[in-house]
Amino acid sequence: MRQLYLFSGMAGMQGPPLAALRALYARPENARYFTTAAEAVARVLDHVGADAYRRELPGGIPLTAWLRGDPPDAGALEHSIVDGLFAHIYHLCLLQPAIGGANGDRPAPVAAIGHSMGLIGATVAGLRMTNRRQYTAFCHDVIAMTALTLIRCHQLAPPQTDAARPMAAVLGVPAEEMRELVSGSPVHLALANSERSHVLAGEPADLADLRARHARRLAEPGVRWAYLRSTAPFHTPLLAPAVRAALEDRHFMTFPLTGDQLAMPVYVADAPVNLQHRGDLLPDVLAHAVCRPLDWPSTLRAAIEDCRPDQVVDFGPGASALVFTRESLSGSHDGLRYRRVPTPTA
Repeated sequence: MRQLYLFSGMAGMQGPPLAALRALYARPENARYFTTAAEAVARVLDHVGADAYRRELPGGIPLTAWLRGDPPDAGALEHSIVDGLFAHIYHLCLLQPAIGGANGDRPAPVAAIGHSMGLIGATVAGLRMTNRRQYTAFCHDVIAMTALTLIRCHQLAPPQTDAARPMAAVLGVPAEEMRELVSGSPVHLALANSERSHVLAGEPADLADLRARHARRLAEPGVRWAYLRSTAPFHTPLLAPAVRAALEDRHFMTFPLTGDQLAMPVYVADAPVNLQHRGDLLPDVLAHAVCRPLDWPSTLRAAIEDCRPDQVVDFGPGASALVFTRESLSGSHDGLRYRRVPTPTA
C-alpha cells in the first residue's frame, strides 16, 4: 500500500477537541511526550515574557492543567495560538515511534503534505524517526519553535473583535476570478484550497472594503463569504517579520533540520517543491506554515504525480484538508482511497 500522509492546519477551522488531547494524555505511554510538550511551551512563555501574550491569552497556556481537566478561559480554545499549538501537539503525539523503536504495523508512507501549519507535522513525519527518546527530545524543540512563531505572529496582529477578523473564506468563485478580484488591493489570496474554495487575508478593514466593493458578485447564488475565527492574517507577507523574529531565537532548535534528513518527499506550494531538495529547512517550514500563500491543488498534484499513492491517510485534526483534497481531485484519481486516523476518545 502506497500511502500519502495528510495533515490539516488551522486557518480558522476546528482544531482537535480538547477531549482528544486529554484522551491521549491519559495513556501512560504518552506521559513523557506530554511532559516534554508542556516544558517546551512553558520555556517559550518564560522566554518571551508575559507582555508578549497576555493581551491574547490573559491566563497563559497552562497546558498540563488543561489536559488534567481544568477548563480553559473563555475564548482560549478559539485563539489561533492555542488552536495551532494544539493541532501541532496532536500531530506529533500521533507520529511517535512505537515503544521499542519500531513503527509497529504502520507502513512507511511514500510522501507527506501539510495544509497550512500541518506542514510542520508533515515534515516531522518525513524524518521517519524510530528512536522514541530521541523523537521526544526533538519534539521539545519543534513545539517550542511553533509556539514562539505563533506568539510572534500575534505580536504583529491588531487586537481582534468579533466584527473585525483578518481572514475570510470565499466559496463558489472560480480561482482565476478570485485572483482578479483581489488584484491591486491590499487583500491577499492566502489559501487556494480548491478551484472554488479560497481564503482571503489582510487587515480587517481591507477585507471589509473588498467585500463592499464586490458586494453584488459575492451575493450571487452559490457564493458565500464567511469570516474565519483566525486571529492573525496567516499566509500573507504581513507575518513575514514574525517568522524572521522567531528565527532570531532558533537556538530553541538544537537538532539540525535539513532536506537530506527527510526519508520521503514532503511538498510545499512553492513551484511546488519537494523539501528534500532544500538545505536548512527551518526557515522554509515556518514561512510556508504561517506567511507564504498556499496553493493546495498544486501541492496535491505534485505529490500524487511524483509518488503515485494508492491511499491518502488523513491525520486531521478536523476534516478540512481531506475535504479540500477530495474537491481538488474531483473527477480524477478515482482509484485513490481515503482513510482517517481515528480521533482518540477517553
